[in-house]
Amino acid sequence: MNDTMRKIFFYIVLLSSALCWNACAPDDPVEEEDDDKEIVRPPWLDDDYDDGKDDDDDDGNDGDDGEGGDDGTGTNPGGPFDDPNDYDVLKNYVNRTVSPAFKLGAAVTANEFIRQSKEYEIVSANFNEVTAGNAMKQASVMRADGSMDFTLVKNFVDRAQKAGMTVYGHTLAWHSQQQNAYLNSLIKGKRVELPSDDGEDVLLQTDFNDGNNPFGGWGNNHTRTVENGVLKISNPSKVQSWEAQMAKDFSPAFTVGLKYKLKFKVKGSASGTMSAGFQITDGYKPAGEFPVISFTTDWKDVEIECECTAEGATRLLFSYGAFAGDIYIDDIAFIATGVSYKYVEMTPAEKKEALTGALDMWINGMMEATAGKVVAWDAVNESISGRDTNGDGFYELESASWGSSTNFYWQDYLGSEDYIRIVFGKARKYFAEHGGNPSDLKLFINDYNLESWWDGNKKLKSLIHWIEIWESDGVTKIDGIGTQMHVSYILNENDQRAQEEAIVNMFRLMAATGKLVKISELDMGIVNNAFGQGIATSAVTEAQHKKMAEFYKFIVSKYFEIIPPAQQYGICQWCVFDAPGALGTGWRGGEPVGLWDRNYQRKHAYAGFADGLMGK
Repeated sequence: MNDTMRKIFFYIVLLSSALCWNACAPDDPVEEEDDDKEIVRPPWLDDDYDDGKDDDDDDGNDGDDGEGGDDGTGTNPGGPFDDPNDYDVLKNYVNRTVSPAFKLGAAVTANEFIRQSKEYEIVSANFNEVTAGNAMKQASVMRADGSMDFTLVKNFVDRAQKAGMTVYGHTLAWHSQQQNAYLNSLIKGKRVELPSDDGEDVLLQTDFNDGNNPFGGWGNNHTRTVENGVLKISNPSKVQSWEAQMAKDFSPAFTVGLKYKLKFKVKGSASGTMSAGFQITDGYKPAGEFPVISFTTDWKDVEIECECTAEGATRLLFSYGAFAGDIYIDDIAFIATGVSYKYVEMTPAEKKEALTGALDMWINGMMEATAGKVVAWDAVNESISGRDTNGDGFYELESASWGSSTNFYWQDYLGSEDYIRIVFGKARKYFAEHGGNPSDLKLFINDYNLESWWDGNKKLKSLIHWIEIWESDGVTKIDGIGTQMHVSYILNENDQRAQEEAIVNMFRLMAATGKLVKISELDMGIVNNAFGQGIATSAVTEAQHKKMAEFYKFIVSKYFEIIPPAQQYGICQWCVFDAPGALGTGWRGGEPVGLWDRNYQRKHAYAGFADGLMGK
């Protein structure tokens, strides 16, 4: 994502990719509704509808399956919008005569889906495809040493098959949730022996004059900006020291018993203290603390040392939550002392070769684990930035030059053109080698903000431009485009109208490509004005729920209206249930983003979604 826009618009916490549900439930048959309860059914499921087919859905179960209490029906507080409980299960509203291949999907947490509790029951009754929110990403499978464990992936695919559902793979390559420690170790450099064990290896050195900040951070809504060649940390209020932190991850891990030196200049808007130390990211365990760093309103030179005390520490961590105000840092260096070797920078060609090999290993492993059973994938996720630095009218690809230090940007090493070509080529190669039918495989490129009205759908236009470049080699084939659509209904009528117009334009542009089109991650909150704070679930009124339902209906119906049937891959509801927690936590925490509430009751949004599927 354009990280700034994503933070503003979708309230994402970068280091937390947790989804907004816990999926699961027993594999028991769903109870039937009372005979006197009328279910709204689409005409193509009626016995007298002449479609040449019986009333069974595509998973082999009777068309009436899932009607009733255990599929998430019940009284929705606040009254009906065409009472959601009078509707059939969602998948029965897909017109298979017109859209025979359409996939109605839901995102799930793999472990919860495998456990089969209530959420599993609702998902399996209402949808015919599932996407794992995190389980199939590299960071969930690969360890810091490059070894991989596909047990969860295999169990997830197996559970979906037993439920009569397909799996959509998410995702083979992304700049987030990669195994950074392993990837960075491959390009750290070539080891050069020193004549003695009293040498120094500079692990980090910057004067911030290039405007870049190598540190990520989190906590207390504090900010870290580079101004006039100086890092400025602004913490709005005093909290616990660990509640506002910045960090940088290194690879390989720090050496136990080795001393490390920190050198920098520091001052504050007032006198205060901060701390620094080493951390093991698995469990956030400490592994050595530097002496306390004190500062005044005048520049001070700091030089401190710390010994790494535990195996597996990879993070240099600064904590300053107990100081309210501004901290300024300049000319920072982080040095390993008393070493007998150092690393020499690899050439760009050497880095590309090493990382191409890593991609090969990763994609080969995933395709072997899924054994041709997963035939559709987000091959590459969120490659387009929101920056047009060369003025050609199109956004460049994401890059560490303006991205987060906690991400790994493949394209910086593989090249803007070769990156996608390598991923798509290896996916096709290993899918076929591990039992897949090449003609079945559909590879997508997935991104967000493609419905952006604030820039006239420029991000989508940029993606289409890049697809033309990637496919110009005559070999690369991108089968489809995924549009995430983490949207909000905007109570400001002018803003909402602009958003709806941009959605229509998005679908028209996507249809014109001739490629498959998928709404890949649909969920919806509600805001007063564009880019404003989401309204908490507890504060949403009955009238506002109905407006959200109408917006769901608009999105889904426009998809079927504008996208030709041959290009309709499907729609995936990203948040099946409302998000738990408080606003600003997790994925859209505390927002009414689901079709069901946290008590498994259908919401007005359910009826709006169903009406959209029917084209009402």
